[in-house]
Amino acid sequence: MSKRYDTIVIGAGIAGVSTAFWLQKAKESVLLIDRKGLLSGASGAAGAFLSPRLGKGGALQKITNDAYRFALDFYKKEAPEGFFQKGLARIPKNEEDVEKFFSLYEPHIDVRYRRCESGDLPFIDKNAMRYGAFCFDHSAFVDPMTVAKKLTERLDTAWGIDAKPVFKDSLWHIGGYKSSKIVLATGAQQLPVTIPYIKIGGVWGERVDVRSEADIPMTLHRQISVSANVGGIVRIGATHVREDEGSEIERVNRLIVDAIELVPSLADQRIVRILAGHRSSVSDHFPLIGAVADYDLAKKLLKSPSKSVKPENSSIPSLNGCYIITGFGGRGFVFGPMMGKILAEKITESAILSPEISADRYLLRALRKNGQMR
Repeated sequence: MSKRYDTIVIGAGIAGVSTAFWLQKAKESVLLIDRKGLLSGASGAAGAFLSPRLGKGGALQKITNDAYRFALDFYKKEAPEGFFQKGLARIPKNEEDVEKFFSLYEPHIDVRYRRCESGDLPFIDKNAMRYGAFCFDHSAFVDPMTVAKKLTERLDTAWGIDAKPVFKDSLWHIGGYKSSKIVLATGAQQLPVTIPYIKIGGVWGERVDVRSEADIPMTLHRQISVSANVGGIVRIGATHVREDEGSEIERVNRLIVDAIELVPSLADQRIVRILAGHRSSVSDHFPLIGAVADYDLAKKLLKSPSKSVKPENSSIPSLNGCYIITGFGGRGFVFGPMMGKILAEKITESAILSPEISADRYLLRALRKNGQMR
């Protein structure tokens, strides 16, 4: 006999783990499933650096930095054993970057920071620090697996399930399980439910962990990221590859060379492991969460005038209790906790999402592009 849950979350990366965690907090019966296992994709290979977004203001910077602050408090409370609050230095890589940092970005920094000079961070190559840096003492990184195991310790989980959801008799059926709702948290993998109006892209990336005695008290970001040294291990990441004819080992070697140029004492290091994953992305770079719409029905119901229909409009028909959470790019561990909570509130309380993150934005764009709406 099939075991029934309120919600089945498909995908055990940080997006799925966070959503399942908050659904359980809301007293939902939840099953978290994955084709391979916990953090088997990009989340397991993530550097998991928690850093603020620099920019010229705007909605994406605000949402990212709200999520950043939320994530710092969340991991510190829920998984302190995997949380390392060592601070971060953001270093411009060239003169063009200097102009951006100190003229365009600095007026819009909305988190606590200080300017650092070369003498403040003597472990960094003087040439690399010739322009100075922004230092964020509250920044941190987490150990992905430690965090994920902590957040799922009270959840029902099932691994080795290649999810092919079937909706019948008012329930979703996946293997030997059934539920009234499903959450698609499959990252850059092909969606297990056809959604014609959503296209998930991916960016391939590697991270390399090295053993070193280098004195690196804080995380550094200058095109690549180099973590603080914790227990003799330094994380170096990450590549951002869409089209690269080079091999993985060539990309990893470049990471190490760049890291040594930043911190010369890393010349004496030994590779411990190389991790790789495919990060999910969407075209406008905002997280994408919310209810999945019934596209065929929407084409029939939603016509002109388009200005009367916005994301989260009650006239948008939903697809049988199907939800999605994706599009975190390289900031999965920043976005995961807050976006997972927001989606859980959408599922359990019918909360209205902001239009910037609602999955409905892509439905409405598709309808307008195809001439369904004017």
